[in-house]
Amino acid sequence: MMWSSCRRYFWILVLVVILYTVSLLVRMNIHSDDGITGLYKELDFRASMLERKSAPKCRKKINVAFLKVHKAGSTTVMNIFIRFALKNDLNIVLPKRSNGTGFNYLGYGKTINRNNIVPLPGNETYNILCNHVVYNKDAFDSVMPKNSVYVAILREPKSHFISAASYYGFIPFLRKVNPQFGNVSAGAILDTFLRQFAMDRNNSQRRLAYVNNRQSFDFGIPSSLFRNKFFINKYIEKLDSEFPLVMLMEYFDESLVLMKRYLCWDFEEIIYVPLNINKGKKRHPVQLSPNSERFLHYFDYADFQLYDHFKNRFMEQMNLEGSDFRDEVNTFKEIKGQVTSFCQSRPSSNQTLNLEATKWNSKFKLTSEDCKEMMLPELAMMRMLINSANARYQDWLRVREFTHSS
Repeated sequence: MMWSSCRRYFWILVLVVILYTVSLLVRMNIHSDDGITGLYKELDFRASMLERKSAPKCRKKINVAFLKVHKAGSTTVMNIFIRFALKNDLNIVLPKRSNGTGFNYLGYGKTINRNNIVPLPGNETYNILCNHVVYNKDAFDSVMPKNSVYVAILREPKSHFISAASYYGFIPFLRKVNPQFGNVSAGAILDTFLRQFAMDRNNSQRRLAYVNNRQSFDFGIPSSLFRNKFFINKYIEKLDSEFPLVMLMEYFDESLVLMKRYLCWDFEEIIYVPLNINKGKKRHPVQLSPNSERFLHYFDYADFQLYDHFKNRFMEQMNLEGSDFRDEVNTFKEIKGQVTSFCQSRPSSNQTLNLEATKWNSKFKLTSEDCKEMMLPELAMMRMLINSANARYQDWLRVREFTHSS
């Protein structure tokens, strides 16, 4: 009787394992040629999460490559990384020029090149990469240390398209080249454009660089392959293995708390005051008709594929963090509210905000100088950092020359 009962429990356990394995394969839509690889990858990912959570105290990560995607909340994240670098005396990958169009880009429509960045003294290494540049793993690896953590951010494609079309002047451009639009709404103009684009498969419309699959382009997908389903699926698989974390603008605070856990940082290091917010869009929102959204899926096919994949993964990553993750996010939101109110009140130089320790963070204080750093416009901060880095490198060259000549 005992043997019969044990055997029954054994087969029940086997059945559970089989069903779990099948569910993984179905969820990942794995094909026969890469199923085993995908399964191992999934199990390895889950194991790494469990290992990180069970570790007594993880070590703070200081080498991070952040892909700054256009119009996806990336300026605020960039500010976080810059402040972290300044606080910890780290080296930032910076462009050489401090003026001119696109001077703040590491690569203007292209990937990074060592010839275009500020060199470092001696045997120092770069720690933080966070300026605009087109992603290329080999190029990034040639600059960043081997143990760098790769992080990026994405935005829901419909929201991204509308924001980019407004910000980069695409709607006024369409009005100019199509006088018949007259005084019709911005949404109606975009509706007409999307329909026309879908009908004209060889559309060579100018001014599309920042509105057509721009997120995918920033991730390294060439414009000639924006609608190549096979290439995009394979490339997303590659990105999935290279980026442990792709944040979502729609879950901004959740993304930062997840990043905090992955990098072993503290609340003080991810706190922020929102930057680059377009206040006009709330007063005059641009709306697309339901019918035009299917045309947008054709227009921004690569972006939709990219976003859908990483949104699904992001949701899984949050679930793996356990029930206390939401509590940490809520605590972070409360502290962020205090910080925002303090900084927007324009505190005097002798005023400070003291934040008490919680289960999720150490005690820290905020000064008026911290507020200025958080609210400093991107271009002003870039000029300051570039000029300082160039001067530091030139000083090192002079010292080296003097040492060698004496």
